[in-house]
Amino acid sequence: MDYRDVDDRLFDIGKALSCRLRLALLHALATGDASVGELVTSTGSTQPNVSNHLAVLRDAGLVAADRNGRVMRYRLASPRVRDLVKALNDVTDEH
Repeated sequence: MDYRDVDDRLFDIGKALSCRLRLALLHALATGDASVGELVTSTGSTQPNVSNHLAVLRDAGLVAADRNGRVMRYRLASPRVRDLVKALNDVTDEH
């Protein structure tokens, strides 16, 4: 397979996974939905930074959001994303 044949969506997911904060956000969301404020607290990052990284994860189809009044609640986009986060953990546990 030629590297140019790799699906753009797969490439976008790979890029989204290439950041420590985005991985931390995915791990946090694997335990349940959360607001930006809750994710700021759990990661120790700033609100603008968390919001920007959540946008990358949303664009890659890994995270979804629902409005609850004035607050956006973020969650993993599907059970398959939860499986992906678990698989990444399993791979790191092997080494």
